[in-house]
Amino acid sequence: MKLPVIQMLCAIALSGAVGMASADEGKDESGKGRGRHSYERDWKPDKGRYDDRWEGGDHGSYFHEHGYTHLDIPPGHYPPPGECRIWYPDRPAGHQPPPGDCGHVPPGAWVIRHPRGLPGRVHVNVYEPDYPGRVHVIGEFDIGSGQFIRIILKD
Repeated sequence: MKLPVIQMLCAIALSGAVGMASADEGKDESGKGRGRHSYERDWKPDKGRYDDRWEGGDHGSYFHEHGYTHLDIPPGHYPPPGECRIWYPDRPAGHQPPPGDCGHVPPGAWVIRHPRGLPGRVHVNVYEPDYPGRVHVIGEFDIGSGQFIRIILKD
């Protein structure tokens, strides 16, 4: 009676291992593509920091193509460190929702995140207009100047 149970457990274990071995190398756990962009961090000993680099340049990015190389957001309207804010790029600062819950992003809106470890920068998440909840691109901007810095993620 114990032998069939052991055989069944072995069969289950082997089927799981076979499924793992046949995973697509070019996809992550979600099934989405991985490695379609090249992001590198190079240590610069003379500067005592990492230099982040996006291979291929950022000049053809969503932000450049749509004229968002500079954010016209007054410094007091950025979310506090560690928080986020839904932002409509076609509305003035006084007509934006307050910082808070960014779980549901309406069509046409961005999410501005202020990473706790980057006090002078924000990340702007742009979502696919035809696929709610799917990030199209994430860019990094300087809070003081509003200047575009780099692409963090590009689909």
